[in-house]
This record gives sequence, C-alpha cells and structure tokens, in this order.
Amino acid sequence: MSDEQKAKVKAQFGFSTEGYATSDVHAKGESLEVLFNMVKPQPEWYALDVATGAGHTAMMFAPHVARVIASDLTEPMLEKTAQLAAERGLTNLETQLADAEALPFDDNTFDLVTCRIAFHHFPNPHEALSEIARVLKPGGIFGLTDNITVPDKQAAGYYNAYEKLRDPSHHWVYPQVRLVAMLEKVGLKIEAVSDTLRKEMEFHKWADRQNVSDANKEKLLEMMRHIPEALQPLFSPRWADGTMYFSLWEVVIVARLQAV
Repeated sequence: MSDEQKAKVKAQFGFSTEGYATSDVHAKGESLEVLFNMVKPQPEWYALDVATGAGHTAMMFAPHVARVIASDLTEPMLEKTAQLAAERGLTNLETQLADAEALPFDDNTFDLVTCRIAFHHFPNPHEALSEIARVLKPGGIFGLTDNITVPDKQAAGYYNAYEKLRDPSHHWVYPQVRLVAMLEKVGLKIEAVSDTLRKEMEFHKWADRQNVSDANKEKLLEMMRHIPEALQPLFSPRWADGTMYFSLWEVVIVARLQAV
C-alpha cells in the first residue's frame, strides 16, 4: 500500500473509531453471521482477521477458535479492538499493527484468514490476496466479505465515485465476478458464495460515520438523484420524513488454499 493511501486510511479511520465500534452494519450486520456459518470455525484453528477495524469479526470468531489475531493499519482501531475484547473476556484475541499488502507473519501460519468490509480500501488487491494466500496453511480457509457493485463499467465507476466522495480512503468496489476471479488467481479455490446480501443505510448515519462535510452531503444527495439506471436495483433510493434511505449489496465468499 502506498504511503499516500496509508495516510488516507489512517486519517479516515483514526477519527472514526467510535463510529465503527458502534455501527450496527459492522457490529451486527447480516454478513457477519453468514460469514461465520459458512466458515464453520474449528476449536483448534489459528485465525487472522485482516483490516479488522473495531474487531467485530475477530471477536465473533474468538470463542470458537484456539487463537485469533486482529490486524489493522490504524492504531486507534486496534486500541478499540483490544478494549472491546477485554470487556468481553476474550483472552485468546491479540492485536497486531499490519499492512494488508505486507503482512508481518510467516508463510503457512493460519488455518483461517478473514477480511470483512475492508477489501475495497486496498489499492493493490492482488498484493493483499497474495499475502493472504502466503500466510494461509495449505488447505486453509479464506473468508471474504465485501460490498459489490454491478458489472456495468460506467455504472461501477459512478458507484465508486460516490463512495470516494464520502470516504477518500475508498479505493474500489468490484462486481462479484471480479472478486471470484481475483481469489482464483492467487490459488484460492472457491468453496461457497452467499446470495447477494442487501444492507439498508440511513444517509446521515452513513455519511456522519466518515465525518462528511455538509457541502459533500449535498453533492452525494444530488448524485443519488441522478444515478445510472443500472444502479437503481442496487441503491434503491427512497426518501421518508426528510431523510434519504438506500441500499448497498454485500457478498460472502469462502475459498480454500489449494495444496501444492
């Protein structure tokens, strides 16, 4: 990850730690339970959660594995994760400062690696996936959860411009078919793909989580009023009581590292 992109990520998530710690989408979203059920964690597993944020995924898995490391690029997020884990009595959860594209772990270390609602921040996704494949044991499991967009390139560009205006550290959200292809390219064999998950967003909560200025909120609302036809089924914007509500799509993909 470039120094410039690292700085953006640290800046965005350094001040929004509390927002992500309390966000229902991150702490209790449907995709967390779907990921857990698809992975089927085992009590002897050594697990890693990449770009853990406030640690919700790592904490979900911790009671069901031998040990889990919650890694992130942002110190305040790791401090919040450690605090929340201690409050829950999760003594087998550790935190580790780490760049997803240069993981500080030995080859063939983990039985499970997870990454949830973070992949769209990685400017070099192939490098991140190569690192994940490197630290997995042969036959190890990778569970990826992320937002997805439509295959239409122009509409996907509009979608990502919308996200980047809200969050400068955003890099790119991909269609599901692209995510599958990227995983397969690094030797991960797809074992299961969830149905498309729809998460409902209230505009102001979504924007305030990234401290969006009033001027940019107006721009975002105007963009939503003029979304391409291809994005209508995804965003499904609607207004009620003076507030805009919209949807985002998510998918969960579980893959296994093929033994050489």
